[in-house]
Amino acid sequence: MTLRSILAACSLAFFLLLVQFSVGWLGTEAGGAFDGRVLGYGLTDARAYLGVLKAEQTAFYLGAFRFADTLFPALLAVTLVLWLRPLWRGAFRLAVLVLVAIYLGADYTENALVARLLEQGPEMITERAVTTASLFTLVKWGALAICLLALIPLAWRRPA
Repeated sequence: MTLRSILAACSLAFFLLLVQFSVGWLGTEAGGAFDGRVLGYGLTDARAYLGVLKAEQTAFYLGAFRFADTLFPALLAVTLVLWLRPLWRGAFRLAVLVLVAIYLGADYTENALVARLLEQGPEMITERAVTTASLFTLVKWGALAICLLALIPLAWRRPA
């Protein structure tokens, strides 16, 4: 088993852990964690979600979930670089690697903005704060989707 394969397996396991945290611990009748909302969210959605979060869920979101969501993007970014770099040459390689960096930066920025929303609570958040956090959620998922699409040529490569 190669380092790339081990990192890919670890990334997948970590992602599944975050999904379990999001659905199992942070899911409410108002939706799941902000981080998992691929299509973003608005002020009404954010207020509804924050309004039904229990104190222990907010503490978990700001604690264990945020810690795991700080480790995962770096792990995934390294995994993506190791898988994507050999696939592409020239300007396209650079573009794909820049997208990995954009994904990483957007994810970390989103985490900080979401933490601020959680700390402020449903009454204190502003439309601008929610829109900004949502924008970084959209950028994160969009950049990641393009990076994953750039892996498609692996399906046609013959094993060495």
